[in-house]
Amino acid sequence: MTTKIALSTKKERLLTLGTICGLVLLLITSVALLDLEVARFLSRWQDAGTILAKFMTLDFSKIIPALGQLFVSLCMAICGLFIGWLIALVLSFLGAANTTPHLFLSMLIKGSVAVVRAVPALVWILIVVASLGFGNTSGVLGLVFPTVGYLTKSFISSIEEQDAAIIETMQATGAGWLQMITEGLLPNLSSRFLAWTSIRLEGNIAESISLGMVGAGGIGMLLTRAIGQYNYGEISMLILLIFFTMISVELGIGQVKKRMR
Repeated sequence: MTTKIALSTKKERLLTLGTICGLVLLLITSVALLDLEVARFLSRWQDAGTILAKFMTLDFSKIIPALGQLFVSLCMAICGLFIGWLIALVLSFLGAANTTPHLFLSMLIKGSVAVVRAVPALVWILIVVASLGFGNTSGVLGLVFPTVGYLTKSFISSIEEQDAAIIETMQATGAGWLQMITEGLLPNLSSRFLAWTSIRLEGNIAESISLGMVGAGGIGMLLTRAIGQYNYGEISMLILLIFFTMISVELGIGQVKKRMR
């Protein structure tokens, strides 16, 4: 018995050592392939103080148009979230294994969602902008795809975690598919759906800022222009505005969650 324990401990140590060696080798390989210019970076580090001082000179002369474009970004984030939420809500109940009308439909929806999620949000935004041109409409549609992918996956996971007894009881009483969802499952899922939606809202707001940087409107457009003009004071003002917006959204969502408990 003691010999078996000793052998087991020895295997665990060898496995741990092998894992550490593998990670170190992976790190060395990554650094070698990336050809990081460490010397060049360190040589320019002396300029960091000068650049940082320029960023500290906040320029609030363009705060009014910045607030207007920030509001545009928020509107795009909310519209993209609302449209994506409606689509995800329908797809999730059709795609969940315990509520789908047909197993093939569930597999089809899950596979499609996996493809949508595999493509980064910025790529979807670039595809929409390239197809429809610049503008707020492209921004909203660009946010719909990642929203649908994220929420559908999350909603399906929450639905499939529900107690099977709820569905069986509703079916035994002769309830239809829609009635089973609205009266049996949704009341239990509302808090989880709200949590997933609030997380996605934060992501949409962050991504709506990126929209402007690729020509879809919003505060990101001002940020791109300020960066191109090396207007450090305006860049700092915009970053500060975005920061306080994200903090405010997070605090607001936190208060909503507390009231929902």
